[in-house]
This record gives sequence, C-alpha cells and structure tokens, in this order.
Amino acid sequence: MTAKTTSEKNFWQRLPMRWRVIFVLLALIGASSFVRHYFPMTPELREGQTQVEAKAYRVETVFEAPNEKIAAGTPREARVSGVYVSKLVETGERLRIAYREFSPPPEPPPHLAPREGDAVAGTVDSVLEKAGVAWDKSVSVAADAWRRWRTEPQAPVLLIHGIATDGRSLEAVARELAAQGVARVIVPDLPGFGSSSREAEDYSVEATAGTLFSFLDELGVSSVNVLGFGEGGGVALYMAHRRPDRVKSLALASSVGAQEFELLGNHIVNKIVYTFHLGFFKLAQDVVPHFGLMDRGNVNKAYARVLWDSDVSELKRYVREWNGPLYVAHGTDDLISPFSSAEYTVALAPQVKTHFVEGGHGALLDDPRGFADDYAAFLARLSVPSEAAKLRRADVGVPESGEFSYPPIEPAGGARVVVLMLVILVCTFVAEDPTCLASGLLVAQGLVGFVPAMTACLIGIFIGDLALYLIGRFLGRPILRKPPLKWLVSEQQIDEMSERFSKNPKGLALIVSSRFIPGSRVPTFVAAGIMKLDWHKLFILFFIAAALWTPPLILLAQYVGASVVERFKEWHHNAAWIVIGAIVFLYLVSHYVIPAFTWRGRRRHVMTRRRITRHEFWPHSVLAFPVMLQFLWLGITHRSFTVFTLAGRALGADGGVSAGSKFERYVRFLGASPLGVKTARVPAEKDLETRWTNALKILKSEKIPFPCVVKPELGDGGVGVYVARSAAHLRAWLDANVDDAVVQEYVGGNEYEVIWARRPGHRLGRVLSVVQKDFVAVKGDGERKLEDLIWADDRAVSNGKLFSKLNFRRADKVLKVGETFALAPIGSPSKGACCVVRRELCSETLARVIDGLADACGDVHFVCLDVRAEDDRALVNGTGLRVTGVKGVGAISSALFDGYVRMGKAYADSWKYLNFCFTVGAELRDDAHVRPSISAWRLFEEWGTARGRSDNYVKEPHDDGE
Repeated sequence: MTAKTTSEKNFWQRLPMRWRVIFVLLALIGASSFVRHYFPMTPELREGQTQVEAKAYRVETVFEAPNEKIAAGTPREARVSGVYVSKLVETGERLRIAYREFSPPPEPPPHLAPREGDAVAGTVDSVLEKAGVAWDKSVSVAADAWRRWRTEPQAPVLLIHGIATDGRSLEAVARELAAQGVARVIVPDLPGFGSSSREAEDYSVEATAGTLFSFLDELGVSSVNVLGFGEGGGVALYMAHRRPDRVKSLALASSVGAQEFELLGNHIVNKIVYTFHLGFFKLAQDVVPHFGLMDRGNVNKAYARVLWDSDVSELKRYVREWNGPLYVAHGTDDLISPFSSAEYTVALAPQVKTHFVEGGHGALLDDPRGFADDYAAFLARLSVPSEAAKLRRADVGVPESGEFSYPPIEPAGGARVVVLMLVILVCTFVAEDPTCLASGLLVAQGLVGFVPAMTACLIGIFIGDLALYLIGRFLGRPILRKPPLKWLVSEQQIDEMSERFSKNPKGLALIVSSRFIPGSRVPTFVAAGIMKLDWHKLFILFFIAAALWTPPLILLAQYVGASVVERFKEWHHNAAWIVIGAIVFLYLVSHYVIPAFTWRGRRRHVMTRRRITRHEFWPHSVLAFPVMLQFLWLGITHRSFTVFTLAGRALGADGGVSAGSKFERYVRFLGASPLGVKTARVPAEKDLETRWTNALKILKSEKIPFPCVVKPELGDGGVGVYVARSAAHLRAWLDANVDDAVVQEYVGGNEYEVIWARRPGHRLGRVLSVVQKDFVAVKGDGERKLEDLIWADDRAVSNGKLFSKLNFRRADKVLKVGETFALAPIGSPSKGACCVVRRELCSETLARVIDGLADACGDVHFVCLDVRAEDDRALVNGTGLRVTGVKGVGAISSALFDGYVRMGKAYADSWKYLNFCFTVGAELRDDAHVRPSISAWRLFEEWGTARGRSDNYVKEPHDDGE
C-alpha cells in the first residue's frame, strides 16, 4: 500500500504521527479524568462494613547534629536512628477507614464442645495437666478460653492485611477466630485499599500505623492483639514499637521482616527498583485513560506507594526490642516474604511462638481454620498469667552504644538465590550499569555471593545484546522508523556503525569498545544484525564484551560499597535523594568525566558549553516563543489573527508565510525575473521509480544541472533542504520524502537574508535588515581527517555533532594542504550556518531593486528574501543577485541567531517587523475594505504542518569520487 501525498491528506492526516498520537492521548486522558471526577468508581462499603474517620499522618525526618545526643526519656513515638529522628506528624486530614467486626456465636461451635473427660470447670492449669498435651494444641483449653472471654473483658484482635488486597483476604480467618471464641475481631481496609479512602499523603507502614491508632481511638479500643499479614506485618511492628502499651501481643503472618530479606536486601537499592515500579503505576493510573477501572482495584498507585514510601530498614531492631508475646506463622516455600526472613525473626526473639506450614505466601490463608486454631490457642495462653509470663522476655534495654548485636545473615541460597538472580536479570533490561553496581553492593553486604550476582548480570546483559542483534537481523531497517526503537537509535547511527563494520569485518574492536562508549551499544548491535554478520562469532563476542565489563563493575561496587554499608544507618533516610544523586552521578561520570580524558571528549565539552550559554545555538522553538506571544497579542488587539496576511496578499492567500507553499510564493514574486534561479515543482507520485523518473525529466526540461537543491514544498527553518550532487542522491532524497518537492538550480556565492518593507500608498520601500549567512568551512592540513578538523576548528566545534552527522560518510577523508571543505552548503541555522547582522549593507540601491520586483508582483508590502551574491559590494550595488528563496509576512528574522547581537535588540526588531505586518493589514482592511482570504484555522494548519516536519534521514549512496 503506497503512502498518501500531502495533497491527498486532510488536516488530521497531514499532522505528524507523534502529534496525532499526542492529540488522541490527550483527548482520552481528558475524557477519563472527566469520568473519574464526576462519575467516580471508588468502591462503596461492602456488606457488613461500617466506617469511621481517622487522622492521617505523615513521616517527617529531623536531622540532629552528630555530636548531639538524644535526650533521655525521648518518647517512643519518635524513632531514633543515628542522627536522624523520624516522627509522625498529623497532616490535618481525615481518612475514611472501612472495617468489619466479627464476634463469637452465642454457644461454642461443635468442634470446640467439651469432650468427655475434659475438666473444663477447673482451672486452666488443671486442664493442661490432665490433657497431657501441648498447650497450643489443646482444643479443650481453647473451649475453656472461649468461656473465659465471654465472662471476662479481653483485648480485641486487629487483623492487618497486606498490599494489593483488602480486608476480605482475612475475613475467613476472622470468622474462624470468632468461632474459636475471640471476643472481637476487627478487620479494616488500610488507606488506599478496599473501601477506605484511596488518596493519602503518606502510604508508608509508619504513617498507616499512626492512622490505625487513631482508628482504634475512634472505636474506643485502648489495647489490641495485632496480627499483620505480609506488608501488614510491617504496620504491626511499627504499632508495637511506637505504642507497646497498647499492643498486648504481636503476630506476624507471612510477614516482612529484616530489610536484608526484602527484594534485593538493601534499602537504597530497593528504592531504585521501587522508583521504576512507582513510575509505572503512576503512569498507568494518572495518565493512561482507564475511565476509573483502576480506581476500583487494589493493584494501583497506592500499592506502589506503600513500597516506595515505607522504610523497613529497622524492622529487625523493633523485633529485637519487642519483649511482649510474639507469634510468627509462615509458609516454608514462601518466595514473596522468604521463609529465611521468618527464621531470622525467630533468632531475634527467643520468646516467639511459631507456626510453620508447607506452602507458599498464601498457605496460611488456604487453611483459615488451622491457622485460626493455632493462633487462638496462642491467645488462650495469654489469658492465664502464668502462661503469659512464659511468652514474654525480660527487657533487653538499649545498649550504651545505641546499637544491638544481630545474628549474622547468611548469603541467599536455594530458591531465595534463584529469585534474587531473576530480579537482577530483569533489572539489567532496564538499566545495565546501575544493576551491576547495585549487585556489587549486595555482595558487599553478604546478601548474595559474587558468582550468582555476576552470573545474573552477565546473562541479563547477554540476552539484551542478543535481542538487539535479532531485532536488526529479522526486522531490518523498517523497524527503525517506528517507535520505540526510533527513539533509541536513528538510521544514521546504524549507517555509521555499518560503515565501521565494513572497515572492520570481524567486528571485534567495535563490539568490545561499544561496552565502554556511552550511547554506542544499541546502534552497534542493531547494525550488526542488519548487516547479518556471522551470528556464531558475534555471540561469542557479545559474551566476551559483557564478561570484560560486568565483573569489574560488580567488584568496584563490592569494595567501595563496603564503606557505603558502614554508613548506611546515616544515609538510608535520604534514600530517594541518594537514588537521584546516584543516577546524576553516573550520568555525569559517563558523559563528562570519562570523555574529558580524551581530546575529542574535551572538544565535545566545549560544544556543550557553548550550546547552553550562547543563544544562537538554542532551538528555533525556544527563540521563537516570545515572537509567538507577540503574535497572539497583536491578533487580539487587531481583532484578527489573519489580518497580517494582507501585507503580502500578492504572494498567496496566506500572505506568503514561511510555512506555506514555497514554489507558489517564489513564482508569484519573481515570475520571469532574471534575478530568479531555475525552479520547478516535483509532484508526489504513488511509487518511487515513477517519481524519480519524472524528476529527472523535469530537471532536463528546465535545464537544471547537478548539483541541485531539493526541498519539501511545505516546510520551514531549513528542514528537509538538501543538495543532491547526482541522480542517485536525488533518488535517495525522494525515497525519504514522499510529499511534493521543489528542485532548484544551485548557485554559489555568499548568502544573505534581506528583509524589505513598504507602506501602502508609498512608491519606495526600504531594506530593514540584512543578515549574512556564513557557511562554516574547514581547511585541510594534509594530515588530519575531516572529522578531526571539525572538532579542532573553533567555529565548527560549536556545531560539531551536527557537522559530524552531516558528513559522517566523509569523516575519514584527509583534505589536502589548503583545501577548503564547506561543512554545510545550506544557509540555515538549523544546518549550522553562522548568522551575522550586516546593517551597513542596507543600501538604497538594493531597496530599489526589490521595489521593482514588488511592483511587478503587485500588492506586496513585506518580504524576506534569501539572496546569493558574489560579495558584499555586489549586494550593495544590486548587481549579479540571485534570489533563492522568498518568504512573506510573519517571517522571523535570522538576526535572532547572531550571537553578537543582544537578544533584546533582536527581539525588538522581530516584534517591529511583525507589528508592521499587522498594522499594514489593519489599514488595508479598514481603509480599502479588504478581507483576509484565509481562515485562522487554515493558517495554523499550515504552520503546524510545516513546523511539525523533521529532517528525514537520507541514506546517501557511496561516492567514489569523494
């Protein structure tokens, strides 16, 4: 199927694809936001639920001087860690907490009815003695405890669910606990989940713990037995740490524990992973148009925020400090919260009561009766003082050093090490080098061995490299023109690498060196695939390159990371800033520090500095923005956005704006004038061969020789302008640009931009501005290659990247001594031309020449001409001039790109020219009763089409003569 030409497309089809995608996406996002705001799909209360409003909290970290000791008696509400104090602060908001309560039935359930021979009327001790079984396995004791709870007030049980779910996940357990005789079981939906408030300032387990205490206050509950499942175990631990007087017992079921067993085992490294995780869910929920569907579920932004906001690095400290009754239940095959984490928790708390079952993360919930029976027996023991004392531990206190001694953590093994390797492997697909450095940090902490970490990184990097090669080999060049690959690598980069591969067929140096050169890996491996190089040898080279790069990175992080781990206690509160700082640091090192050790790298730094500090190198869109604001203001004050087109209506209905038809305004203004150059239009055709043949016929009939200039019919700012040196070059350009084109005779000499204006009713006009467009050229020395000359030249270095890109096929050419080479023979700032304001060239003679052209054209009061002249004298005298381009009203002066002209002066002139066009157009409208022939919508359409163009890559043929 052939592509449509511009003339066959409507406005929507003429828009560049990226703008169409943006418009559709914005429309869908707007519609989705409207639906979510006015027709919210937030879940309502479920059957049996009620709600209360509780205070919302946020975590605020306060820094204290290193030599300043924490005063004695600091409340437990403040978490002290080194020189940081983390406090819970009320946000002033109220959160809706939905919950459900479960109570025991009036009579014992059948399976808890007293059995024959059980002495349920006696003391609990006598029951235990007579039963002759372990207390926590005694059904008869549970039945007796049920009777005691019915007659004596007992603390209720608070069940805290994990993330990505809500209270429904624990309701079966709650029912069984109530059936066992627990007087009151409370199952809330945490903030962000279920039927509770979905929006909160802080979703961390610390802030949630504070909210739950406020929730209990609203219910009138002074103390509870807390059971946390999964991430809810972190909330339970924080509750026990901050208010131990309100927590009668603590239970952790398939819970998180020591930081070292969560994901990759390091708070800072995990924060990096969770940053990408959170970014994905924020994009999915806030940007992707889902019309409220994600607002109903529990796998959403709140779920990701819990992981990102929470700091679980001190959970093992809180387990170590907890002296009250502790119950730990876990699945032995749990990979989400590793079983080794539960084992480590048991080692930290000798008073712990355990319940381990075979199965994974949900094994406890798969058998709610068995889990509830065991937990109820644990609670039953708490009702007897003598047994409760056995479940407590003597107060260990805080050592004078302020730090506890912890059992050593063994490196991950078994299924745990496999999971860690898989996580590392997947992370390499996102960011290779940071993953290697993070793996080295894990090795430094002893969480994983060097060999597993290196193996995972090596395999992940090798798979990524192999995927790039296969993409190039089987999908070829067409895939490079489609997102997302076209955002990562350009066709020109592929051609550059192909050129290098052709000079180094074995590819050894390129494959290996791409590992050490930022930004070169993707084009190198894709180019290898497109060229279909021998995959047997390349796979070996891929592995060798990865093996040379990966181990040093991991070893570097391992040995440097040892000191990082030592200071981890001081830094982990600022993990988010450390992540950002690490990314910025790696970028600066790879893009600035390492290149600074080479001459080429230092010259690139010169280019970067100039392009930031000197406005003549800023993008056209940035420089034109103030002019666009002036245009909007003038359009409002003159009551029309198109009235300015009347100042150049002889050039076309659009006044000859630079975004309009180049051929039309050129022919209208110059006609058969000898000042014009041979120009012809090449219409778009259905297929390339027909179009190329017609173009050659047009060149022959118009007697336009090679080299010739070819440019798109619609375009602005020099986009798409190209010098075709042969028929093959012309064919390559036509292949990359399918729309109508203009071919023009190429003329030499200096190029100038001349702006001319004339008031209505006046016979004589005047030249307002002359800007010379210098072509940057380098001179050969007989030794250095063209690319080296570009970076060595003081003028060319400012656009070194552009000139290298435009001349990469001739980069290795060695110029003879004194030989001059023009780097870009097009007088446009976007092509690297240097603009110099030459007001001394604004002569009366030149104005009279343009007056004659304007008189012959008709009703023209403002025009901007691209003129070629042999030298300055020829321009001033108006002799030997050749006009190569015509722009009408609204043209932005190239004086903005002169670095030696103050920006204020350049903008004042541009505003003056625009104001002139509006003023003249308003005079013609009011006095001559002339109306614009173009609508504002059509005018903006032309501008959008022209400015939306980008330079399509032209795959030039090889020229042996160069």
